Amino acid sequence: MKNEVWNLLGREVNIGEKIQFIAHLYEEDYDIPVTLINGVNKGKTIVVSAGVHSGEYPGMAACSILSEQIDPLKVNGRIIILHCINTQGFYTKHERFVPEDGGNMNDVFPGDKNGTLSKRLAAFLEENIIDEADFIVDLHSGQGEQLLSTCIFFPSTAREEVNNASLEVAKITTINNLIASRAKSGFYSYATTKGIPSILLERGGLNRCDRKDYEAYIKDIYLILDHFKVVDKNEKKSQEVKFIWRKVEYMTSNYAGLWYTDLEPGMILKKGALIGSVKDFFGNVLEEYRATEDCKVMYIHIGLRIKKGGDIGAFGDIRHVEII
Repeated sequence: MKNEVWNLLGREVNIGEKIQFIAHLYEEDYDIPVTLINGVNKGKTIVVSAGVHSGEYPGMAACSILSEQIDPLKVNGRIIILHCINTQGFYTKHERFVPEDGGNMNDVFPGDKNGTLSKRLAAFLEENIIDEADFIVDLHSGQGEQLLSTCIFFPSTAREEVNNASLEVAKITTINNLIASRAKSGFYSYATTKGIPSILLERGGLNRCDRKDYEAYIKDIYLILDHFKVVDKNEKKSQEVKFIWRKVEYMTSNYAGLWYTDLEPGMILKKGALIGSVKDFFGNVLEEYRATEDCKVMYIHIGLRIKKGGDIGAFGDIRHVEII
């Protein structure tokens, strides 16, 4: 069925047209680079986002390349590409937070049009993007001092049909660690509470932008677009074994100090195994951290400096993993 002219973010997008522009947050001097693609025929509206955390680069590179590659004349439905949500953080090298108020865009939803900048940004995304979407794919990477196993987070506390629809899409990607998430206050996770199936992909890290990572993201996005018949790439979905992690422990530090660990992502630990220790500058051990169950290291902090409440790592409980 023939598509229709599309009006979004104050722009009109004709049938079979792609437009690229800088969107502004409620008339404020805050820039969000956006690509809107309005296909020839009707179909699903897919959102691809990056830069929720502004030091996570592979997703941004993938969005840039996808926005160049995708031909609107070969699209069924619509595609919204949010190249970098936290642009202020990107340009000022605040790798994780909105610099104006310290807000983490993965923990500020629902938004507030009268709140601080991160809250207003969340409100803007809810009003203009989430309500427009049929499916959201949010691209992330490990933090600057974090190594991770490539993984996908999918919802486990939304409505059953939303949880299931999100997981089914996660299964078709090239990523084999699928983690059930209970989060509700981030961009993708809040969308799931409003009935929009969504997933968050994690790949790469250390503030790097490696070709292998952004090219793998491009492949994953095409697999998803092909799944929804938005773009016909004849991509074959991944046939690799998938691990669905139903329980993951997220460990944080009780002290500020110096962090020591010998772990790497993907390692299997027995219950009681040493994860690492926090010491003071004189070598006194402030606390040791050990595996509470047999587990797999999903991600691990590798920097020397650690703050009180800072992330140590995430550990998938082997008792609660499904292999498909």
